[in-house]
Amino acid sequence: MNMQSATLPKFFHNDLIGEIFSALPSKSVLRFRCVSKSCDTLISDSTFVKLHLKKSKARDPLFTLISQHFTHIPGESPYGSDDETEMDYTVVPYSINSLIENTSFNLTVDPYYELKNKGCSRIVGTCNGLICLAADSYTHEYTQYCFCLWNPSTKKISHKFGNFSEFNFPRSADFGFAFGCDDSTDIYKVVAFRYLRDQLKSEVRVLNLGDDVWRNIESFPLTPLCLSHGDNHVYLSGTINWLAIHDEYWYNVSNVKDITVDQFVIVSLDLGTETYNQYRLPPSFDEVPPARPIVGVLEDCLCFCYCYKETDFIVWQMKKFGVEDSWTQFLRISYHSLQIDYDYSFEYTKYKFQLVPLLLSEDGDTLIMKCSQEHQAILYNRRCNTVERTNITTSRRTITDDRSGDHVNWEWIKNYVESLVSIF
Repeated sequence: MNMQSATLPKFFHNDLIGEIFSALPSKSVLRFRCVSKSCDTLISDSTFVKLHLKKSKARDPLFTLISQHFTHIPGESPYGSDDETEMDYTVVPYSINSLIENTSFNLTVDPYYELKNKGCSRIVGTCNGLICLAADSYTHEYTQYCFCLWNPSTKKISHKFGNFSEFNFPRSADFGFAFGCDDSTDIYKVVAFRYLRDQLKSEVRVLNLGDDVWRNIESFPLTPLCLSHGDNHVYLSGTINWLAIHDEYWYNVSNVKDITVDQFVIVSLDLGTETYNQYRLPPSFDEVPPARPIVGVLEDCLCFCYCYKETDFIVWQMKKFGVEDSWTQFLRISYHSLQIDYDYSFEYTKYKFQLVPLLLSEDGDTLIMKCSQEHQAILYNRRCNTVERTNITTSRRTITDDRSGDHVNWEWIKNYVESLVSIF
């Protein structure tokens, strides 16, 4: 339906009403749905939803602050051997600017945002204001997967979809998942991927939302680094991107030191064509880092990040996606300046260490990072060359059981935007 077809009061032109509404937060816009049938028609119109989404992305950037909650369940054994621990996550849309202005606070969690209340256990990804959630259930022989879509702004959640089961053995064949949108068709897709070590090959499946049918597509042309984990890929502009290795016989993240520089490459899955592209890394990346490098997204640019000589952290941006000549160094900072100091002499710790850029302030001055050796986030102001740690505690609005160990899970942080995009 065209926005022009919605009949509104004569003293306001429909296009003007649309422009005014599109500048408002989702919560404010939704209040106007009950004003009149014409307002409801306008707000539901696909053209208006796209306009509102575009303007939402230009406003104060948001992200999903993830709080992790542990519940201790005492067992009957006097030695505590029957004790159990339940874990749940809560998704809280939060302003990047608010975090920068106040890095120390208590986060009061509304039970509505708990994943357990939605029958889910983890986040697959976010795109255009939609959050894809997953629910896993296990038996001795099989793992059952299913998914749902959730729009926190409209408080709408879909039915479960994409159900499938897989045999549990070998354990190395667990699936990882990604979520994104084919920008050419506005079709949202879930991607399932795993590496079959015994066969030295990967398996990739794609599900189009609305079809609810998994399709096998071409397997990865290379060996993605640490494929079976959920934090190894990034979504950007209709693509899913992984760091990969030119060696089909290599699949052990702890052996980074056994790889040569020219083996590293970025593999990108185009959600429109469902084909892969490969991108070389910056030419000055000429030494294998002591810790596992990663890909990320900052300022809508693909990033490559790595540790240099155990002293500096370097971030490169691909200013024009897909153009290898557009790699530009975004940041180089010493670990000393970031107040990070730990012993590199332990090989296990070295390869588990990661410094991950998460979010960037609207003015580009403040970079929010996560260090794998710390529970809180690091805020680095590039303009002032200052460093600050967050101090965020979490609490429930209602607590009905014994909870302990609640904290923010920075590893799951995702960019987020308020939207009116429908989940159906």
